[in-house]
Amino acid sequence: MTTTYFGLPVVKDRLVRLEDIRRLPFYTFWEESSRGSAMCEGDEGELFVYLNDWEAFSDLFIKTGKHRYSG
Repeated sequence: MTTTYFGLPVVKDRLVRLEDIRRLPFYTFWEESSRGSAMCEGDEGELFVYLNDWEAFSDLFIKTGKHRYSG
């Protein structure tokens, strides 16, 4: 199984489960940054975040402690 930042599993080579992100201690901070970003709904109604969006957030968060809307 492939993983991405913070050990989250990658689904179908391009998605991260929203439920996995919700378990992280900085979920609320991520949620602020995700405003306006597209999500994908699976066949069972499960929500996914696109891997490239998750990795862009994570890279900026690790490097600066901020997200794209931080002042």
